[in-house]
Amino acid sequence: MAIAKNSSPSRIISWAQLRTMVPYTRQHILRLENAGKFPRRVRVGDNRIGWLLAEIEDWIAVRASARDDRQPTTGG
Repeated sequence: MAIAKNSSPSRIISWAQLRTMVPYTRQHILRLENAGKFPRRVRVGDNRIGWLLAEIEDWIAVRASARDDRQPTTGG
């Protein structure tokens, strides 16, 4: 297996760590992944998966940006 020499190292986070950042169930995360709406998991070993922290942080940032871009509505 070749590893790219110029790629910057990225931290892989566990399900427990992901859960503290994104309050979704495992099933919902899987549905979002399958729909292409959430970063894909990385197989770390035979019985271990994780997510790239940078991708999760980017996913969160996009949602925060979309929230900030919305125009305020006037109460009625």
